[in-house]
Amino acid sequence: MNVVKTKNIGFCFGVKRAIKMVLKAAEETGGKVFTIGPIIHNPQMVELLKEKGVIPVDDVYQVRDGTVVFRTHGIKKEEEEYIRSTGLKAIDTTCPFVKRVRKHAKNLEKSGYQVVIVGDRNHPEVKSVLSYLNNDGIVLQEPTTLTAKKVGVVSQTTLDKDTFVEIVKELIAGVEELRIYNTICESTQIRQNEAIELSGEVDMMLVVGGKNSSNCTKLYKVVHKVQPKTHHIETVEDLRPEWFENVARVGLTGGASTPDLIIDIVEGRVKNF
Repeated sequence: MNVVKTKNIGFCFGVKRAIKMVLKAAEETGGKVFTIGPIIHNPQMVELLKEKGVIPVDDVYQVRDGTVVFRTHGIKKEEEEYIRSTGLKAIDTTCPFVKRVRKHAKNLEKSGYQVVIVGDRNHPEVKSVLSYLNNDGIVLQEPTTLTAKKVGVVSQTTLDKDTFVEIVKELIAGVEELRIYNTICESTQIRQNEAIELSGEVDMMLVVGGKNSSNCTKLYKVVHKVQPKTHHIETVEDLRPEWFENVARVGLTGGASTPDLIIDIVEGRVKNF
């Protein structure tokens, strides 16, 4: 079986940075390192970190001692205030591109704009940005007309560009003044473009990454539009031999939070089909 991988695959810059920081903290402290929710959306990596003493917690207010890690997606304003006020040691692994979304959103708010965040309202990144606006922003997941004088728009970093453009087009109809910041992560866009191009050259595509990962899910959706024989898998155990009937060339891509080791194992198994 011939396997072709996209050029940009595996951990992105922000995830590499976060994993390096948290592993260093675990080594220095010997444990008692807590992340608010999973540090990245990859169950296998989260389990590996648990073995090294890095524990995800849903409720930061239950943490009394140790080191608290701000996850790559960012944390809520009230959670940060609690950590600072209690004197807990903190490590901020928030992706710089997520911080850029927050910065633009806050500046828009200060300038009198109604802030619109284009993205998934249930995603931790969006919840984080919204909290720094004191929850006074509007989250849009699909095209919607708003009637307002001044609207400022930012995007979830892992959004696909087509969705962002469609929502912005709809906003133009009812808004007097529209200010837009395209805060989609460049790495996200590059991966999507590479995967779309490759999907037109192969008989089947595999998207490797956590099922709970927003960037992996969107990567799968944009690729599936071009190549109907596209499968989103987390590990090699998800592969099904029947997928490979009458398939000679397989394209392989992965999300920004997918470890290289998992991708390598999948590649090896596919080559043996």
